[in-house]
Amino acid sequence: MTLPVVGGVAALLWLVTPASLAESEFESGEYGLWRFVPEEMQKGYGALGWGVLCAALAVYMMVELNNKNLLLRVSSRMLGSMLGILLTVAVAYHAFQPGCVVMLLLQLSFFPLFASYQRPEPPLSFRSFLLLSLASLVFPKLVWLVPLFWQIQWFFRTLSFRSFLASLMAVFTVYWMFAGIAALMGGFPLFLEHVKAMVSFHPGDYQGLDYREVVTFFFLMLLFVIGTIDNYAHSYLDRVRTRIIYDAVCLMGGVVAVLICVQPQYADVLMPLLLMNTAMVFGHFFTLTHTRFSHICCLILALLAVAVWALQYVCDSQLRLIF
Repeated sequence: MTLPVVGGVAALLWLVTPASLAESEFESGEYGLWRFVPEEMQKGYGALGWGVLCAALAVYMMVELNNKNLLLRVSSRMLGSMLGILLTVAVAYHAFQPGCVVMLLLQLSFFPLFASYQRPEPPLSFRSFLLLSLASLVFPKLVWLVPLFWQIQWFFRTLSFRSFLASLMAVFTVYWMFAGIAALMGGFPLFLEHVKAMVSFHPGDYQGLDYREVVTFFFLMLLFVIGTIDNYAHSYLDRVRTRIIYDAVCLMGGVVAVLICVQPQYADVLMPLLLMNTAMVFGHFFTLTHTRFSHICCLILALLAVAVWALQYVCDSQLRLIF
């Protein structure tokens, strides 16, 4: 009953999210094709409605990812439930935004990526990188994660010459089609702007951070660090395949956290990726912990989650003055 209860509570808490939350603008070239998303889906209750749909899909895919890869040693829906809890606590990401699309496509890319463990088959590599490349159409700088995916393939003993070529073909296929469509429709400058956004680098802008993003980041990092430490301390209890998958998840979460610190102006897009990886590593810890200390720790963190959620409403005016 864990997942249905979490879903019901999340739905109730989502209802109290103010429509004014969906005020962020993502019109610049830094967000690729997002500018063509209808305005009705980006603002007000329309944005909150599409955000609920994306959150439900993300939770469902996390459950399926656990089922297909046996990420837990027990029969549990805790990984999906944990993702639902964190998505609810992270009030700043309730509205439909580029981070929602990026998170869903990255989750989908995990299916062929995890399935490729010790199977250097080009089709699996192609599908994984194709989904990553599709996500970069919404956020061009996501191509920075291509080397990270190669590193994960090396963890999985999957990185061969053929799989490497397949990954390059997947990335170039998406942009070859994008360039062709842009040229036919007379919008080739849009393609050039997209490519420029992929390689451009700007110093970190910490002034634009919203207090909700700051509170959410520190809370997620606390959970991520706890889950990562527990993973390396007790990984010997898992199967080798599960252990390596969690090593890859910890690596990706760490890289995304560093990117958020270096490029905080893109926190809206990168934070859902950190949230997804945190749900996996902390959900693993939360499900399999058995000591008295860890149970007390989980209760304290549960109260902290409630406090973080409430803080983003109750102390709105005071925190805006600080940040």
